[in-house]
Amino acid sequence: MKNKIITNAALKINPDFINEVLVLAIETKNHILLEEGCENFVLMRKIEEPNTIVIFAVYTSKETYDWHLEQDYVKIFFAFLNGKLIAAPEVTYLKEI
Repeated sequence: MKNKIITNAALKINPDFINEVLVLAIETKNHILLEEGCENFVLMRKIEEPNTIVIFAVYTSKETYDWHLEQDYVKIFFAFLNGKLIAAPEVTYLKEI
């Protein structure tokens, strides 16, 4: 299927908050992996920038991606990031070929 939503997001976290953000990020990932429309969700850290979290995700459709964004655990995670980022998130939308 070519109508998948594929995202790659980089979140630059203030080093003072990285440990607490990682705990909630892992907890949130565990919920996301149970979502019916989530084909893949990988949570990573950059080796050269350990305070940068990278998220690669694949959703089956725009509808499942939009549904994902409305879940309480996703909203709680993004609200938790307020004041903890050192730059705006860099989100790239990708297309499968």
